[in-house]
Amino acid sequence: MSTAQEPLGPLDEAPRNIRPPFDQHRPDIGDLGTERWRELRRADAVAAIREPLAGIDLGTYDERIIEWLAHDYTPTIGAIVSLLYRARQAGRDEATR
Repeated sequence: MSTAQEPLGPLDEAPRNIRPPFDQHRPDIGDLGTERWRELRRADAVAAIREPLAGIDLGTYDERIIEWLAHDYTPTIGAIVSLLYRARQAGRDEATR
């Protein structure tokens, strides 16, 4: 699972990336043709959404929603992924108290 190197905080601006650090543009995947680019982008978005969910059992409907979310825009996906990471960290912090 990819995690941020520094603590994640609330987002005050639209994310530029679907993974931490959210304030930096993600690398360009090059000129692959529109359909291939969309296919790779969706696969990457699915992976980014699943990363903070590692170790959590997902049902069929959960998987369907992840696939659906992966079709959205980078700022939307980035915000959701940021929330998932922060919720997971809050749970860890709560467990250590």
